[in-house]
Amino acid sequence: MNTKQTLRHLALLVAAAGLFAGCASENYNKAAGTATALTESAALVAKGSDQIDRSLAALNDLMTNAQPDLRGQFKTFDTSVNDLGDAAQDVATKAENMQAQGNAYFDEWDKELAGIRNEDIRTRSENRKDEAAAKFSRMGRQYDATKAAFKPFMSDLRDVQKFLATDLTVDGLAAIKVPANKAAEDAVPLKQSLIDLSTQFAEMGVSLAPSTPAQVTTK
Repeated sequence: MNTKQTLRHLALLVAAAGLFAGCASENYNKAAGTATALTESAALVAKGSDQIDRSLAALNDLMTNAQPDLRGQFKTFDTSVNDLGDAAQDVATKAENMQAQGNAYFDEWDKELAGIRNEDIRTRSENRKDEAAAKFSRMGRQYDATKAAFKPFMSDLRDVQKFLATDLTVDGLAAIKVPANKAAEDAVPLKQSLIDLSTQFAEMGVSLAPSTPAQVTTK
């Protein structure tokens, strides 16, 4: 075998090695990161929903059970509204991270699809990817809708907070009664939207996690 033939033979061996010994990208690690972010987001959304209840309960107590000194009740309301604002920011930060990780995961999935030679297996993978991406997209739209509904609600609570910070009097409470009641009414559909969002985050997190559901054992 001459030198040229030897080189050609080596090239064929290298190509074969690349074909049969290529390693997977372990994209499931990106899925795991996205699943973790989704689970954490679900918990934060649920926490935000609870914080809405605390804020409105503190406001209702101030409006309907005013004490001789209003400052203690206002302080409770003021702290609750600030905590709600912090919770909303935490959700936004975590959701942004989740979206970035999810996008990276699906981008990598597309790259892996290009390397699958078996048509049947590639089609199955494409179908699974499309299904997961559609769920992820629906979840994103739910998040955007909930965020849009939360923004004016939070703005109104902040305005009530600012109003009472200046006019913390019996007459001030009477003057702000209508906006305070409206905030309570607006919270009903908003909380339902938050519950739905938290559920979608949690379910999507389970579906992307590289693990099996916990087994329930009975004696």
